[in-house]
Amino acid sequence: MNQVDIREVADAIEVQVEGDLALVDKIDGKIVHVSDEAIGDVEEEEDFDHLLEWQREERHLAQHILENETRYIQVPDCSEVDEYQMMEAFINSLQDDQIHNDLLRAIRGKGAFRRFKDQIVTYGVGDQWYEYKDEQYRSLAIEWCEENNIPYKK
Repeated sequence: MNQVDIREVADAIEVQVEGDLALVDKIDGKIVHVSDEAIGDVEEEEDFDHLLEWQREERHLAQHILENETRYIQVPDCSEVDEYQMMEAFINSLQDDQIHNDLLRAIRGKGAFRRFKDQIVTYGVGDQWYEYKDEQYRSLAIEWCEENNIPYKK
């Protein structure tokens, strides 16, 4: 198996949307994306000749995935990541008591993510947050690859 790019795995974990699957092709190390809808159509043996070219291509990919299930492994989806906990850990890593306390207050209750983003801009720690978050997703990707015996390159 070719090595998968760990940054691509981390990005696939972070940016997945509901209804989209990201999978690693264990032979070539590439990440492929396919919709639940395409998988369902292939499973139901729906005719897809009438679809647009890109939709037909996706259905062919879904068919290939279903016919070669052992070749592909699904990347963890966003429901397996607790970004709220990630924000708390970031806040707890900050040395400035004022920023720490204000950010902790900001993430309490409804609208926590929006208030958090506003506050990191206000306090000028946005770059730190995004670096921290990227590293957390990278660590998750490495852990996942190691658990699934997928070779990776950093």
